[in-house]
Amino acid sequence: MDLADVHAHLDMVKDREAAIRRAAAEGVQVIVNNSVDPDSNRKSLELQEKHEIVKAALGIYPVNAVEMADSEVSKEISFIKENGSRIAAIGEIGLDYQETADRARQHEVFGRLLGLAKDLGKPVIVHSRKAEKEVIETLMDAGSERVILHAFHGSMKLVREGSEKGFCFSVPSNILRSSHFQKLVEIAPIGNLLTETDSPYLGPFEDKRSEPAFVKMTVEKIAKIKGIKPEATANGLWNNYRRMFLS
Repeated sequence: MDLADVHAHLDMVKDREAAIRRAAAEGVQVIVNNSVDPDSNRKSLELQEKHEIVKAALGIYPVNAVEMADSEVSKEISFIKENGSRIAAIGEIGLDYQETADRARQHEVFGRLLGLAKDLGKPVIVHSRKAEKEVIETLMDAGSERVILHAFHGSMKLVREGSEKGFCFSVPSNILRSSHFQKLVEIAPIGNLLTETDSPYLGPFEDKRSEPAFVKMTVEKIAKIKGIKPEATANGLWNNYRRMFLS
């Protein structure tokens, strides 16, 4: 199986080198390392240089966007643009209505990053905590096409709407214990699904932190829910990755 983890935070994984080796041993070909601020953007580029399996996604997380000054945001957007040819995606970006109250600021930075992704011809990896409807509306208004909705907790109605627009939903490995993600996989067509781990978060075990190797379990769970053989499921998800990230 060729597997992809399209949303991880390797810079937060304590045994990172061993975790990368374990992922490769399970058939993971790509780990898209998502960034949240200037420091992690640079760490993602460093990890990409060091490990062929790692692909960098650069972005500004909505909570960080609120904390950064205008000049800092503009400087970071310039940095991402300068490194556009080196990166796999713009991410992690989006809206978070739970962690911060400044919605106008979030929307401003999110809009600028969506415009940057369009200019660079890159997919976007989108965070949408307690703002799922607003995120989908913003993406539609922006004309965004190559969209990966990370760990999407919105209603099944929104899952259907996103699927109809061609957006992909990256399913974390806690699908093994999450009825919400199991239902999402039931509803969304196989062509709209990807796998992620959000390492070191959203793992399948309550007492163990997540890591990229766990995407194999996610693929097997998706296969069971969809009634498709694991190998065929893996091939379909790999094709989805290639379409979203390499087209």
